[in-house]
Amino acid sequence: MTFLQPLLLFALPLIALPILIHLINQNRHKTIKWAATMFLLQAKRMSKGMARLRYLLIMLMRMLAIAGLIFAISRPMAGGWLGFTAGSTPDTTIIVLDRSASMQEQGAGSTQSKRETALQKLSDLIQNTGRNTQLVLFESTSSEPKVIGSAAELNELPETGPSATAADIPSLLEQVTEYIVTNETGRTDVWICSDLRQSDWNPSGGRWQTIQKQLTDREGTRLYLLNYANVADDNLSVRVSGVHRRESAAGAELVMDITLTRSSPLEETHVIPVNIVLNGARTTLEVEMTGSEVVRNGHTIPIASESKSGWGRVELPGDANPADNIFRFVYSEPAAQKTVIVSDDDEMSELLEIVAANGVDNSLTYSVETVGVNAAATLPWKEAGLILWHAPLPTDVLAKQVEDFVQSGRTVIFFPPESPDETSFMEVSWGDWINQQQDTLTVQRWRTDSGLLSNTLSGSPLPVGQIEVSQYCSLNHSESTLLAQFAESVPVLLRRSAEQGAVYFCSTLPVSSHSNLTKNGIVLYIMIHRALARGAAALGSAQQHAAGQVSNQVAADWRPLDELSADELLSQRGINPGLYTDDEDIVHAINRPESEDTAIIVDDESLATALNGVNYTKINDEAGSAMALASEVWRTFLIIMIGALLLEALLCIPDRQEIPKVAMASNTNS
Repeated sequence: MTFLQPLLLFALPLIALPILIHLINQNRHKTIKWAATMFLLQAKRMSKGMARLRYLLIMLMRMLAIAGLIFAISRPMAGGWLGFTAGSTPDTTIIVLDRSASMQEQGAGSTQSKRETALQKLSDLIQNTGRNTQLVLFESTSSEPKVIGSAAELNELPETGPSATAADIPSLLEQVTEYIVTNETGRTDVWICSDLRQSDWNPSGGRWQTIQKQLTDREGTRLYLLNYANVADDNLSVRVSGVHRRESAAGAELVMDITLTRSSPLEETHVIPVNIVLNGARTTLEVEMTGSEVVRNGHTIPIASESKSGWGRVELPGDANPADNIFRFVYSEPAAQKTVIVSDDDEMSELLEIVAANGVDNSLTYSVETVGVNAAATLPWKEAGLILWHAPLPTDVLAKQVEDFVQSGRTVIFFPPESPDETSFMEVSWGDWINQQQDTLTVQRWRTDSGLLSNTLSGSPLPVGQIEVSQYCSLNHSESTLLAQFAESVPVLLRRSAEQGAVYFCSTLPVSSHSNLTKNGIVLYIMIHRALARGAAALGSAQQHAAGQVSNQVAADWRPLDELSADELLSQRGINPGLYTDDEDIVHAINRPESEDTAIIVDDESLATALNGVNYTKINDEAGSAMALASEVWRTFLIIMIGALLLEALLCIPDRQEIPKVAMASNTNS
């Protein structure tokens, strides 16, 4: 609890006033013994216990009435989190705002999102408490702090509006701690507004140790986590991948993979109406869904032969989160399907060249280039859609080049080198080679719903279960997706998440001494060409971007292709979804990152580990909740005062009736 007029609390000693008056009144008259009243004193002793109790209650009610009056005029503040706003007014209040797409989820029976709810409650808290504190905003789409003039501006700023980006909470807190240290902010309250998505927090990352040390060492810094971790059970999201144009015997057509994901699995089959808007024309596709995910691989849409490029949207019916109901896509004539092989092994290079050069689509041009390990830095980065890497993992400048290649939307598949070392790439490293010559391993589990090993267009599974491995290299990894595994979660193929492109690690080699991937060539062939198609889609005149990876300055010069994109502010285009074209007639689609479709919440144990030693308070809230962080409760104390005075009056009534009774008894005896 806090008070808007705390100086008035110095008047609290006045509650002792009734006791002081009692003591003064007790010594005001001189006591004279009178024999005629002896019998009255004896009668009074018989009711002395009850009289004393009543008198004490009267005294207590008078004291309570004074205390209630003092508390009422000091204007106390309280709320659902009574003690969280206690303490002296901070010199600086820092607001850390998660603007990720998942924060657009709305509460049940409400149109207010998690982001809007958090901003409204913080604004009310600061305004109602009348705190003379400097407000500083750190939001997830920018690294620059913004000083805010008043709390009333929080809901009006473009910097606090919705976005389709992901959030990097560790990076934001690093910036906050640096700001606190650099600017000597004094007593500081840090409010983090977030939905605790694991992809945004990365609680096992190495940056938390630095954050812990800096926040622990700062006296007078308190951290409040305004948490909106609840996820609507019925929320649906849509994602489109592998969009490309191809020529067929009947004409031209557009091919795409459509993935629907539900926050909680469906036990019965439901039909989901999916609207597809292609160059302004709308069609409806009905998708049957059971469980938590359904993938419509290779969905085709006929297009005019002269339509060489264009745009479209895939839309779901409205639900709890409008930010994941639409996915934008663009297409153009396909770019050359170029694969680069990095290897010094002639056998591996020759085998991979044969697979990559023989394409699945006769209308596309396929090419392969092999580069030695020592010349890897000079490979044609701008032309390649896929890199097959059979060499030690890249380091230093070369690692940065590969990361940029992936972040541009293209694909890399790593195969284990002959002599693995401790080098890691994207937090994955090779372990030791394990020989299974006497007892070969077979793949026990693999993902059939999505990824490189998903089912064919007809729904038939790939013969992944027929793969036999005699030698494989162990993998050290965290937060990766296993696409295929032996028993006991030993990975055969895993995917490392990236904002745009994809990175895969295959733990065995497609040579006869290690596996039968060559003999069972279907799996290897489809795996490589699916990776190539995904990577090549990032080339050419149609570009897919994740929100936040295109600068607002660049996107401001683009021309919108649909009415939804035209409504976006120029200063916010790079962080919100949209469809655009530039001066070179390249079409661009901006969508939320893939990580925003994964609703995994950081648990209390992981949060406590990440913030170990930090003075923080976790406040659980829900989108659209009407409960305030703090509100004035002076009326409550005023009611307490009135109630105390009424009780005091009732307790005094018997005392006034006893006076005539005593007087009557005295007259009778006389």
